[in-house]
Amino acid sequence: MTTTNEANGLNGVHEAQKSALVGVDEFLTHQTYDYLICGGGTAGLAIAARLTENPDVTVGVIEAGKNRLGDPLVDVPALFTQMLGNKEYDWAWDTIPQVRSDHMLRLVR
Repeated sequence: MTTTNEANGLNGVHEAQKSALVGVDEFLTHQTYDYLICGGGTAGLAIAARLTENPDVTVGVIEAGKNRLGDPLVDVPALFTQMLGNKEYDWAWDTIPQVRSDHMLRLVR
């Protein structure tokens, strides 16, 4: 039986008994992984989901930043604007005006 529960972070976890999302302390106590993916963006998580379709495979995903499980600014889509420019949540990388884009200033997020 494969349990899939997006709300609890259990995508692709075979017979999952708990969330696949853990903090760094618990992550580091698991000594070995079959695959370690750096980056929890759309590509990294898609790869992790596909790899964990095999119940015999262990996968670790490392993502930069603090553990924000249960944080309403992260969990509630309508609150995302409160994170923009907030140094606790936003890397705040700016670029220079782009010549080939009519001098638009891109805000990298």
